[in-house]
Amino acid sequence: MRRRVALAFLVPVLALAACGGGGSSKSSGAKPATTGAKGAACPLDALRKAKSPVEITFWHQFLSNNVQVLSDLTKKFNESQSKVKVKLVEQPTGGGLDKFRAGLQTGDVPDLIEVEETTAQTMIDSKAILPVQACIDGDHYSLSDFLPRALAAYSLGGVQQSMPYNVSNPVLYYNKKAFAKAGLDPNAPPKTLAEVRADSQKIVDSNAAPHGIALKQEPFYNEFWYSKNGQVYVNNGNGRKARATKTALVNPTGSAAWNWWHDMVTTGLALDTGGAEGSVDNLLAIGNGNAAMTIDAISGLGPVKNILASGQYPNVDLGVGPMPGLKTGGGLQVAEGSLWIVNRSRPEQQAAAWEYVKFLVDTPQLAKLDVETGYVPFRTSVVESPEIKDLWAKEPEYKVGYDQVFNGPTNDSTAGALVGPYNQIRKIVKEGIASMLTGKATPDAALLETQRRSDALIADYNSRLAG
Repeated sequence: MRRRVALAFLVPVLALAACGGGGSSKSSGAKPATTGAKGAACPLDALRKAKSPVEITFWHQFLSNNVQVLSDLTKKFNESQSKVKVKLVEQPTGGGLDKFRAGLQTGDVPDLIEVEETTAQTMIDSKAILPVQACIDGDHYSLSDFLPRALAAYSLGGVQQSMPYNVSNPVLYYNKKAFAKAGLDPNAPPKTLAEVRADSQKIVDSNAAPHGIALKQEPFYNEFWYSKNGQVYVNNGNGRKARATKTALVNPTGSAAWNWWHDMVTTGLALDTGGAEGSVDNLLAIGNGNAAMTIDAISGLGPVKNILASGQYPNVDLGVGPMPGLKTGGGLQVAEGSLWIVNRSRPEQQAAAWEYVKFLVDTPQLAKLDVETGYVPFRTSVVESPEIKDLWAKEPEYKVGYDQVFNGPTNDSTAGALVGPYNQIRKIVKEGIASMLTGKATPDAALLETQRRSDALIADYNSRLAG
């Protein structure tokens, strides 16, 4: 999901976008994907021996109010001790990986970087990362209260590559007032795609809204429908048992999802809002009464609520439900950012980065982040904190994202795909969706061509790693 989001009705937002592309390590075919050296050591002693404050640079892609939250936390860290000083550098959404890869040639790289989950394989392939597992082991740091699925997203070969941080997933946003007007239970949003269609029909028939749901041409919809249905997105265990060599797009899950999507748009039950980057037309459709539902990231809930609180959309009573799937239940993969320690830094800077990582994922700091942004708690201690308990009691819709990460199985499907050229695959998927929705191809033909093009892209990426 791209993968960075800060959703709101009136401000530009960036969809869950991801970066991908080539790397520099050598691996190809179905050999195990590069995991990072299990024997890598975290230079904890270097920080202890440092005589002056160690300065580190942290590249991040936070937006809007979320930037202020991160700035406040960083200020708190810098003022809480004298050993480490952190400098924040904001990167364009989706551009952090590109700049990082360019910096590997020039030396302009940070000490710590936050990037989307879809960058994981490329980050690993860069060989420029100190797996956080090294610091976890060296510091005897406990992960016992971390949600397994949040850890699994950033783990490969038994090695925790990065630390989950700003965790998100997609949910169903809907207007309770439109539901009530259509004779639907405003507290019972649809849980399956079939129910979305049935509810949309009632919404349209009752004139509660011209369309039941507004849908963006978003590749991440596809990815989460697959994981929720227990389907991997790429072969070799979603790239976790061995390096991914092909996608796994053509299957009953994909066919059912794409045909549903095509049917919803062509019948007018769904409003197609296009695929423009940063577009919030799907959310505006709810605000303006053109649709009663949409799918987007839970991490935008805070900004959306702030806009609604201003009174600009008095006809909206916002509800939030789980992302509808082909069937009820299942589990969702996690989306958005994690923290990667860069091994190009001096030893004391790598150790300093680890100290800052520990601070950011400590219970009080995570609670603040999650309460003020809508990001999903991924530690039991955070879930049990007074701040989160109070928030969920007053506004239970914030809990939906957590439930989707906590419930259902944790396996290769819900861990998410590891594949190098993820961003380029997303572009191909988006083009396939557009082809289907504009009538240039049937859903199944569009899906087949999308798989063919994506497989060729993966083969090229892998061949360049081996070359």
